[in-house]
Amino acid sequence: MPTLSTLRTLTLALAITINRAQATVVVPYVSYIGPSPIGIPNEFVRNPVNESEGMYQGRIGVHLAIGTPPQHVWVPPHFYSSETYVKSVSLCDNYTIANPGGQIEYCESEYSGLFAANESSTFERSSERSFGVDAVSVFDAVPDLQNDEFRFGVQTTKDPNYVGENWGTLGLGPNSTFLNTFFPGKEQVGIYYTGGNSTHGKPAHSIPPRPLVIYELEFDGYNQSHYTGEKFTQPIGPPSTLSNSSNPFTLNVTNISIGQDGILGGAGSFIATVDLSGRTSTIFPSSVYDLFIAATGAEITNGMPSYNFSSLPTNPAEFFNLTLTFSDGFRDFSVSLPQDILITHFPGLPENPDFAMANILNADDPMVMRSWPVRGPVIALNQLMFTSYIGIDHSAGEWWLAKAVHPWDEPAPASTNNTPPEPKENTAAGGIGDNLKKAMVTASALAAAVILLC
Repeated sequence: MPTLSTLRTLTLALAITINRAQATVVVPYVSYIGPSPIGIPNEFVRNPVNESEGMYQGRIGVHLAIGTPPQHVWVPPHFYSSETYVKSVSLCDNYTIANPGGQIEYCESEYSGLFAANESSTFERSSERSFGVDAVSVFDAVPDLQNDEFRFGVQTTKDPNYVGENWGTLGLGPNSTFLNTFFPGKEQVGIYYTGGNSTHGKPAHSIPPRPLVIYELEFDGYNQSHYTGEKFTQPIGPPSTLSNSSNPFTLNVTNISIGQDGILGGAGSFIATVDLSGRTSTIFPSSVYDLFIAATGAEITNGMPSYNFSSLPTNPAEFFNLTLTFSDGFRDFSVSLPQDILITHFPGLPENPDFAMANILNADDPMVMRSWPVRGPVIALNQLMFTSYIGIDHSAGEWWLAKAVHPWDEPAPASTNNTPPEPKENTAAGGIGDNLKKAMVTASALAAAVILLC
């Protein structure tokens, strides 16, 4: 009988049950920010970017190949929407070099890939407005996922769809078309943070950049080797009264600590919407935001806490580690975020190479209120995923958090012959891998850029 540690090393992660082992279908959620053709092969890009001219190519989400011949789009998952939407190539019809931003490649990058229905010989228009049916395959899924009659929407206007995203949408909510197509009768999704190292072979983040696997979506059964301990279960819905979206995922924040000092007790508890899109900042109520600023001595730059990196604490006992505690009224569940993940260093700024920024926003900041689709406090997915595995079960009407089991959590092997053990590859002090740091820096920088550019 294989041990749990052995099972963690398998290319296909296994979910262990009492009576049998069940394979989990894994779909990577990838991010790519950088110049093409590095990272994204040109055949995946409708308008390949000339790297020598400094053009920009960005992709984020689940990679779908749709139509005949295949057209490649990247769509972020949404767990409160049930339909899949892709962006139509017609959105860039009038995007010429005379327009701000330059050439059509920039336009396509903005939408993370485009779909032209009239270029697919297998596309069939649906009787429903803007919907159609076509062949689809989920790129890099293990095992393969493909279907010849996948129903999805094609957005042809510049107005955002009802989810409020500029990118496409992979709907994984109740009665999800995707789930009903590939996993009929199974409305369960697991979300696992990889730290840039996929369990099924995607390359780690590197310089020059390659596509970075931020998360993996797990279907057809939760991967029980990726979490341990008791589940902290919450009901799905109704939407938060502070939210203008239909996001039904909320947590009651009862305590917040910076390092060893608490800045929020139970009397100051608040309800926060949990954004599972994977690209948000954590947003505190203004009173809590002010406490965070005071506790870390931050200055405010473009609405975000900023620091001189060289002046940040170096003593682990004094780190600005952030701990969030949630309560369901009966028990607590805590999520901890180390300082070197919470506060991102931006050494590439020539005017200020020591510049660092915390990915924390003020819910009452006018810019945040104008640009963010969710109103009020928000807990970002990357905060939860650093220490937590997330399970969503639409059939049971609940979702849950459990302690994640990540490669950087595993203890170093015992030494032999009185020889100190060799450090684990890509592991830094405290057990946080270098690839993990790079992954979180990328994710934090992306989230900051989204807010600052909105």
